[in-house]
Amino acid sequence: MDPKLENKPVVVLSNNDGCVVSRSQEAKDLGIPMAAPVFKYKELFKEHDVKSFSAKFELYNAKSQEVISIAKSYVVEHEVYSIDELFLNLTGFKYISIYEYCLEIKDKIWQEVNIPVSVGIAPTKTLCKVASRIVKKDPERFNGVFALDTPEKIEKALKWLNIADVWGIGRKLAVKMQDNGVFKAWDLLQKPEMWVRKIMGIHGVRMVNELKGIRQLELDVPSPKKSIAVTRSFMEMLTKKEEVRERVETFGMYCSERLRKQNTCCKMVTVFVQTNRFRKDLPEYRKAMTQILPNPTNSSILIGRVVNELFEAIYKDGFHYKRAGVFVNDFVPEDQRQISLFEKDTQNQHLPVMKAMDAMNKKFGKDKVRLGSMSGENTFGRAKLSPEYEAFLKNNTLPEANFRFH
Repeated sequence: MDPKLENKPVVVLSNNDGCVVSRSQEAKDLGIPMAAPVFKYKELFKEHDVKSFSAKFELYNAKSQEVISIAKSYVVEHEVYSIDELFLNLTGFKYISIYEYCLEIKDKIWQEVNIPVSVGIAPTKTLCKVASRIVKKDPERFNGVFALDTPEKIEKALKWLNIADVWGIGRKLAVKMQDNGVFKAWDLLQKPEMWVRKIMGIHGVRMVNELKGIRQLELDVPSPKKSIAVTRSFMEMLTKKEEVRERVETFGMYCSERLRKQNTCCKMVTVFVQTNRFRKDLPEYRKAMTQILPNPTNSSILIGRVVNELFEAIYKDGFHYKRAGVFVNDFVPEDQRQISLFEKDTQNQHLPVMKAMDAMNKKFGKDKVRLGSMSGENTFGRAKLSPEYEAFLKNNTLPEANFRFH
């Protein structure tokens, strides 16, 4: 959004601008680590003119959807692994150059979304991650695409890759590996299967096979979440009851939206509030409460009422609240709800309104239509949005609509 920032140290900050979650190479070269607390690096930022910006969640999601849409149009099967990563199944493409095909995908994404991507081609998902890592190390040399398509290439790559960088190896396991003389991915392949089973179990055996080029991991089909949580730390501590209530009810609204998105209803709702545990000079308080619903629901109106009841039960005056959240769990499919004989069920009355509200928000933008108790303010605290991005939001959003439902 601002070409003047090219080749300059830039960092992106986490929710509430608390710590560094993304760094340009120039920022990395200054020794700024991932998750660096901003207050500890203020002097370094000032000395080296490091530009810091709040995270742009809306933009990241929009760009991600555009990239995914283009990439998946080239294949029959795909798996969205995260907001910035997906797998494409190219096993049926026998009469074309896979390399040229992936170059075309990369160029298409650049032309239409202006996002540079790295493409790793390999016989297994784990090796794809390795190939992609190689591209990221030197994108210009490989033109954004690299294929591990021969045993020689695979061996060379695994002898280069640190064991800690293998997909599925965490910090603790990496230390244990290094204590046993496994420093590179290739070293792991030299260990007997019994040793791998002892250290890592069946997961390790599958990992070794994946590194050998023997497919063990197929593309995953997304499954509905078993629990949903919306929790936030506030930018500033809140002392007014209505301010905390509005945030909590908003979290409940977001939970219900996610329930409807996966066509499920919840049976349990939990609300919690807590003060800042790092402020020893202030009184500390934390409380959570759960309610079991007589009828499963995904209605924002019904869940909002329950959230409000729970909030009233746990809130206490006289505290500085820093964090709050809502959890929903114990899900059932939307079309398989079992209704209580002793409680009135209004889910079906609300469903058309909820579906219409979801459709309008999908078309016009998040929270354009919302419950009257919601302020419409973003639940993420962000004080360092760039002027370019604020202008982008202003020019790409429609006037807000605030419908109050009873």
